[in-house]
Amino acid sequence: GGAREAAARDAHGELMALQFPPDCRGRRLMLHSLGDRSSGWGMGSMLHVLALALTAAHSDNRTLVLPEDDQWWYAAEGCVPPGYGCYFAPLSSCRASDSPDVVPSEGYAVAKTHVPPRFRRQGLLWWRAQVMRLVWRPLPWVRGEVGRRAAAMGW
Repeated sequence: GGAREAAARDAHGELMALQFPPDCRGRRLMLHSLGDRSSGWGMGSMLHVLALALTAAHSDNRTLVLPEDDQWWYAAEGCVPPGYGCYFAPLSSCRASDSPDVVPSEGYAVAKTHVPPRFRRQGLLWWRAQVMRLVWRPLPWVRGEVGRRAAAMGW
């Protein structure tokens, strides 16, 4: 109902404000690399871990950023920008070079079941859905390609 939708708007607004601050200079950042082919992880696993990293960053009032030279192995050769930005809208308006206060996400201690206190009533899966709403924002060309392929299969 209405309360749940209002909480979703609040969570989305909070995450967007954290990830797209008006000024990134001096902002507390967390750097997360999606890794390379050697990890053996599939796209779903990588995006799940990205969602966990965003939750960790949120819990410490940090903006999550990806390396500017991240070569995510799912990105097509020659894709500009390389990496996550090849398929998805930017995760943040900040870059690691914007601040001297950057910590790596690897080994950052936050429970996989962490839900911010003000949203605990909504539950873990609800929170994860709010985080994925920010992570899973395919670019228009990706949405178009998916639509074309679905139509070609008769979906």
